[in-house]
Amino acid sequence: MFLKYSYNKFLLVILCIGLNKSPLFSQKVIEVKYEPDSKGGYVFSCMNFAYCNYILDLGFTTFNNVISDQPLPFHREVKPGFNKLFTIALIDGKAPSQFNFKTKNQKGCIRPEVNRNFIYLLPITPGSSAQVYEMSPDRLPDSTAKSVAQMLPGILSDSAFWYVLRLKMKPGDTIYAARKGRVTEVQDQNGGNDAGQSSIGTQNYIEIVQADCSFARYGILKKNSALVKPGQYVNAGQPIGLVGGDVYGRGSELRFSIYYFQEENVSSSKYNSLHYIVPQIWTKNNGKGKLKHGAFYTSEFPAVLLDQQIRKKSKK
Repeated sequence: MFLKYSYNKFLLVILCIGLNKSPLFSQKVIEVKYEPDSKGGYVFSCMNFAYCNYILDLGFTTFNNVISDQPLPFHREVKPGFNKLFTIALIDGKAPSQFNFKTKNQKGCIRPEVNRNFIYLLPITPGSSAQVYEMSPDRLPDSTAKSVAQMLPGILSDSAFWYVLRLKMKPGDTIYAARKGRVTEVQDQNGGNDAGQSSIGTQNYIEIVQADCSFARYGILKKNSALVKPGQYVNAGQPIGLVGGDVYGRGSELRFSIYYFQEENVSSSKYNSLHYIVPQIWTKNNGKGKLKHGAFYTSEFPAVLLDQQIRKKSKK
């Protein structure tokens, strides 16, 4: 009976991570506009209101008596802020022109060169210890894995596996950045986790984009406990939030995951799938390596790891 209850709760956790939406998506992330130029054509540009790169696809449904200075359909990464895209010009200045277009976008980079060997910090207070559990398809019973695969197509496939580290913590413990980056999303407005509520979509978290276009996600935060804001740059070893209270009946925990978006080609159509990384993490007395399910680890922040990205840049 206990195992059945535990895995049902585990399935609920997966759904929360897979379906949870950021407040960022309540508004338009990428806004495309065009303005006339002095030659009778139009200059296309966009504003990326997020704090990380997005991939923009723009295709014309109507394209009469105009020509573009860039290959179409347009497919490119757009950085945060203003981006000039392309210009369309009239073919025959005496004839009428007409054009209509559609857009879609996806967080991430087109071909990210993700460093799978990067050494991350254990994101808890230096000198403190925590028991670590792996949350992945390999840890699910066949029946639960099958249910998840049906509800979240692709998340358990070979091309997009799912992997999260769960660290047993105490309410109010500090969460630290495991790697340098820029905060992209913060959700700390929900109090359901602290009260032990197990409803879907109430997880508090912080997402940080890293130098190789991978993303780190830290949860589950205590309500109103985030110490950083979207757009803020953080250093490795910097406090970013506090751990929330009892959740899903298992006690307070920190959930840490690293993922990126990889563009795939399927039936000549492009889409981005989510890929997770099993990170290399530095711990005291163990050095770097992958953490083992159920083992205890002690956090340590060596100076050489705190500035490893800065040192790599200076060599270039």
